[in-house]
Amino acid sequence: MTSTLIGIAVDQDLLSLDQPVLAFFPDLAPPTTGSDPKDAIEMRHLLTMSSGLDCGRAPGEPELYQMLGSEHFVKYALELPMAAEPGEYFAYCSPGSHLLSAMLAEAADTSTGAFAAEHLFGPLGIEEFVWPTDPQGIERGWGDLQLFPRDMARIGHLVANGGLWNGVQVVSKSWLEQATRSWIPAEVDGAGYGYQWWILAGAFDGLYEARGRGGQAIIIWPDKDIVVVFTGRGVDVRGEIALLLADALKSDEAIEPNPAAEARLQAALAQATLPPAPGPIPVLPPAAAEVSGNVYQLEPNQFGTHCASLRFASESEVTFVLSVDEGTFDLPVGMDGVPRFSESGPTGMPVGVTGEWSSPRVFALRYDEVAGPNHLRIEADFGDDVATVTLWFTDPGDAFPPQLVAGSLTSSCE
Repeated sequence: MTSTLIGIAVDQDLLSLDQPVLAFFPDLAPPTTGSDPKDAIEMRHLLTMSSGLDCGRAPGEPELYQMLGSEHFVKYALELPMAAEPGEYFAYCSPGSHLLSAMLAEAADTSTGAFAAEHLFGPLGIEEFVWPTDPQGIERGWGDLQLFPRDMARIGHLVANGGLWNGVQVVSKSWLEQATRSWIPAEVDGAGYGYQWWILAGAFDGLYEARGRGGQAIIIWPDKDIVVVFTGRGVDVRGEIALLLADALKSDEAIEPNPAAEARLQAALAQATLPPAPGPIPVLPPAAAEVSGNVYQLEPNQFGTHCASLRFASESEVTFVLSVDEGTFDLPVGMDGVPRFSESGPTGMPVGVTGEWSSPRVFALRYDEVAGPNHLRIEADFGDDVATVTLWFTDPGDAFPPQLVAGSLTSSCE
């Protein structure tokens, strides 16, 4: 989305690909010398993830979480040290994408969200979206934009159709041709990278896609005139589901109706809407009484999680208490395999949680954010005075390794 908005701004002569990034932020950019490679970062380098900033080279994007914990996202991104010459090689750097949003807002003299509403979402009939901002009110250029799946498909159709929507050229065809060609090897799945678009090769040569964490995607296959949107979590979108869909393509023409197959599909969809059948609730181990209500203050971590606690009122009444930057949340836990839902979790979205004792002193939680990408497994291994918490991003293909955090028993959360 950020790339497409940048393209619209380029079409309007508000921005150009060769503009130096530091020139946009004279009051925030760190001092440099004339030979400093940071002076050579241009907007095109941010678009192709080749800025040379020391960012995106370690698994799990630690720089993104450091930026999220800072008071000024743009200033944090600008102060990142250099690791290479601009344009030298690819490194996925979300702070660089946030700089694009800040550059757009500066050039257009409005917010990125307002620019999107007027020049992209509005022409496509997209009326509802949520796009969180940084502490200075700049929309998060790297992600966290919430759209309905059909509105994501509108964006995909616009791009596949060369920027034309109902006879209106929303973004130029020339920009999209540049944005969806490979400018640099991404060294991931044999893919290349365009202007914030992933470009595939091999069996799906010519296919390009917008990838989001947790299995979100807008996939465009020009040769087949197909746009596919995914918003699911906990499934292997590219390695399994997309391949099944590709194999299911039988013809470029309409095929004969298949009432039996249609009935099976509808039955499967109906079944998928039902909650899982509750299972037996096991007896609590002795450790449950020992740790119930204990508050564990966690070491500083990239998730902004300060304290965690479990309350075991009975075998079936369990609460997971989580203290994060946004506040403290009491999340009910389903012990029968059926998620218990909270109306609002740390990100403002509903959360469903299940739990089980995987061993006498290890409690495992499944944390599933409804309509959001966070699909997590959290394990707490309880020692005498210390709990070791392991967090997994459980979606296949996520490049986030397990995160280990120690927590010490405390009387109150600071």
